[in-house]
This record gives sequence, C-alpha cells and structure tokens, in this order.
Amino acid sequence: MAQFYNNYESGNSHEQITDITSSSLEQAQQHIYNFFLGIIKHYQADDVLNQFEKLFIKYEEIDSVKAYYALGEIIFYNKEDEFKNTLLRCCYILNNNWAINGNINLCHRLVDLFLSNSIGIPTRIHKLKKLREWLQRFVRSEEYNTLRSLSGRAGVSKSYHNWSERFSAYLLTSEYTDCNKPIEQRQYAETLARKVKRQFKFDLAMYTARIDSNPNINPHRPNPTTLGDGVLILIKRVLNKQGHEDLRSVAKRFRRQMSDMTLAEFKDHLLSYLGISRDDLDIPEVMRLTVVEKLKHFQEHQDEESITLSSIHVVCNRVLQYLLLNERRHPSDFLQLSLESNNFLGYVILLLKVVLICPRSRLYLESYIAELIKFYSSYDEVECRSFINFLDVVNVTLAIFDEDTDYSLVKMRNLETDFPDVNLDNYRVFSQSKKLVDLANKPPSSQDTKTLIS
Repeated sequence: MAQFYNNYESGNSHEQITDITSSSLEQAQQHIYNFFLGIIKHYQADDVLNQFEKLFIKYEEIDSVKAYYALGEIIFYNKEDEFKNTLLRCCYILNNNWAINGNINLCHRLVDLFLSNSIGIPTRIHKLKKLREWLQRFVRSEEYNTLRSLSGRAGVSKSYHNWSERFSAYLLTSEYTDCNKPIEQRQYAETLARKVKRQFKFDLAMYTARIDSNPNINPHRPNPTTLGDGVLILIKRVLNKQGHEDLRSVAKRFRRQMSDMTLAEFKDHLLSYLGISRDDLDIPEVMRLTVVEKLKHFQEHQDEESITLSSIHVVCNRVLQYLLLNERRHPSDFLQLSLESNNFLGYVILLLKVVLICPRSRLYLESYIAELIKFYSSYDEVECRSFINFLDVVNVTLAIFDEDTDYSLVKMRNLETDFPDVNLDNYRVFSQSKKLVDLANKPPSSQDTKTLIS
C-alpha cells in the first residue's frame, strides 16, 4: 500500500486525493489529530512512537489510511505552515498524555525522532523530498527548541545555555499562560511545571533535613540550588525575617481590611504593607521612582472607585512588574541595583508579600521572571552569577511559603538569657506538607498533615 501511494503521485490520480480526504486542509488535519488521540489510549507506547515515525519521519503507510492520505494532501498543496502546526499539535497531544502518567522518557524519545539521519538523505520521491526539507527547517526552528526544552531535552542550537535549564518551571509557566499556544502545548507545559515545582520542594526539604540534622554526613539528596550549604542559612534567615507566621498573618489581616477601600486607598495601604510608603524617607530613590510614583499614577481615573477582586489582582500584578521589569521588558533599575549589591533577600521578601495577599499574582510573578531568564540566557553563566543566585533565593522563598508547605524554625537549645537568641545554629528547620483542603484557617488535623521532616 505504501509503495502504491509513493508511485501514485507520478500518475494521473489527482481525483483520488480529493475523494479520499473529501474535505479542506482543516479536515485533513483533524483526521491526523483523531488518529493519534485514538491510539494514545489503546496502543502500547512503542507502537504509538512507531506510527508517529512512519507517518511524519518516513512517510510510510500507517494504520489509518485517512490520516496517511491527509498528510499527503497537506504536502501536495505545499502547506508547510499547516504541516508544522499539525506536527506540533500531535507532539503535544502525545507528550501531554505521557507527562500526566509520568512517562517523561517517552517525551524524550519522541523529540529525538526528529534527529534521525534519514531526514537528511536525498530522495527522488517528490512528496518525501518535500517532507524532509520541511523537517530539516523544523529542526532549526524556535518551535522545535521549545518542544525539546519542554520535554526536558537540551536544545540543539549553539546559543543554548545550560544554566537556564534548572529554572525550567518559570519558562513552562510562560508557555502555559500564553493563550496563543495550542491547548495541548499549554496543558503539557502546566503538567511539567507542577512536576518540576513538586520535585524542587521535595529535594529541598530532604536536603535541608539531612544537612541540618548532621552537617558532617553526605546528604542522600542533591542540593537543588547552587547556594551550597548556605541554602540552610538562607532558609533560617527567611523564616526569621519578621517571623514566618507573622508574614502570613500580616497578609491575612491586610486582606481583611481591603474590602471597604477605594483604589487610591488600596494603593497607599499596599505600599505601607510592603514597607515602601510615600512618606518613608529611607527608601532608595530608585524605589521611589520605579514603584511608588508609578503606582500613584496607575489608573488614577479610578482612584475614587471601590476596589474589586479584579482591580486588586491588576494592581498587584503591576507592582510585581515595576519591581522586576522596566518599560522595555528588561531588568528594572531596582533589580539591577540589588544584583550589583548581591543582597536581595529583602527584595525577594517584597515579591513574596505581594503574592501572599494575592496568590493569583504568582503566575504573573513567574511569567515576569521567565522574561528575565530569557533576557539573561544570552550571557554565560559566569556573567550572570548574581542573577542565578537571585533565582535560587526566589525558588527557596516561594517553596517555604507555598500554600501546601509549612516550614518552621524550632529552637533546639534552651539558653537562659534575657535577650533574643540570634544565633541561627541553635535552631533547626522542620517541614510539613499540608493538604490544600485546609483553606479555612483551621488547624490541620493529623489526617490533614503529613510530616516530611523530623
């Protein structure tokens, strides 16, 4: 059958194409989608990969005659863009299903099919020749590099920098929040982002537990940051910064007070909550210019209107943007100043405090950070070491204050003194994973809480 179809294009069987597909290019694409949506549920993984390779790489007959001839129509009418869109959507249909079931290795195997040597072999068969030309261009495209990156594979372009792979969760966030991306690609990116975040939180908890209980032993889990053993000191400093529960409590109190505010009042109170109010003479001038003054003029025409959940969300997103990005979507002046001083824990706490009063803004925070990663990815790791440290501090801080995680700082030595104990060596870090059902501020029961570290 495959030989017949390869020979047929040199004959006078143009009517057979239109009869078999019986529809437009859009319907031809749907035949291909339906085929892979069907076999992903009923075929073994190796058989699915085999069918994909036979259709898109080798252009051989597959188990669906409709899907096979549908691709033939796309090639016949020279619709390269439609081919690329069809190919990408099929990749994300398969990868999304495999990722949900934890089969990331299959995602790796799928994207590696496009590196087959056969794609570069010359052929006299017109449609196969055109298909191979399209595949060669596809492998050099940004879409393919994105596909590889989302699949956990290194990119194939020479400009790819390995250091950014560790922060793939942010890049995944920018993918699944982009409404212009196909739904399958967004679902796949969201699934992987959740997995990456969960793995980071688990690795961080296990590493700190081992290193804190006995600094002289080699921890079973690798350090998920580049901060070395200093990550333990960082966690203790974060927990000690105004008190872990205090940050949550202050955020809750502020949320309760917001209901009767106008937009102008909310902007003023938000700045006070963040510790950068207009009347504070001690804040840096760059903070006054990049955040305080800009927020004052943001949506001034609505200042006297009562705030809504939507306006709270919009204002919080804008504050995060002011803190991180300038008008050109490059690093903000305040961020650059913090990176130069290599002292940004207080800066990260500002970002955290915004997220604590508006958890929905975390998506925007991660999207803005993804823009920064893309900006700095053109630099070597050595040149952006401070930025990488900043990302590690953000990762650790967000993990500590995640809504399904509870970190606490417990004093292990009872020293009789009238002064607060500021020696963090006298404290140990404990972590618990809480179920998300505990959203009504009730104390978690023994069934709701599972201790990870003790």
